[in-house]
Amino acid sequence: MLRPDWVLAWIGAAGIQLAAPAFAQGMQGFSLGQTFDEAAPTLQLRTLNEERLFRDSDFGQRVEAEIDAASRALEAENEELMEQLTTRELELTEARPDMAPADFRAEAEAFDREAEAIRRSQAEKRQRLSMYEDAEQRRFFQLAAPVLQQVLVTEGAQVLIDSRAVIIGVSGMDMTEQAITALNEEIGDGTPSPNPLRVP
Repeated sequence: MLRPDWVLAWIGAAGIQLAAPAFAQGMQGFSLGQTFDEAAPTLQLRTLNEERLFRDSDFGQRVEAEIDAASRALEAENEELMEQLTTRELELTEARPDMAPADFRAEAEAFDREAEAIRRSQAEKRQRLSMYEDAEQRRFFQLAAPVLQQVLVTEGAQVLIDSRAVIIGVSGMDMTEQAITALNEEIGDGTPSPNPLRVP
């Protein structure tokens, strides 16, 4: 899955500020066994599965359905074109004994050019599918950023990290399900797309 360009981490949702000089000053006169009345603020973290976020959202489900439908249509077109080329090649082979060598060579070269042009055209259509999916994923994460930040605030946390970066965690850290629900409510399936898919 394509990684979004923005960094999945927000710090400061609760107004936390780092004051290294003040902390250093506070260490002066510190003695072993000294206790403090006020505990340092604890940074609350939440994790997010980016891949599942896109895949299971209404937006991601819509993109997947579009890609699947377009892929099946492209495969059907490929099969039809292949049948046409096979038929044309057979006709040319059968006609060869009655053709002058120069004429056959010209026909064969024309056939090769046509087959290559079709191959390039179909490859370009396949590439458009991939480009569309990448573009829609980028758009999804751009739209998701403010929604995720609001969910983070609602969760009472200040930092959001990719779940794949966590080695050990505790139950309740992941907010993917809450994020999916919020995104479905806020952006839905993302239609209409600014660049609709048209393949083949």
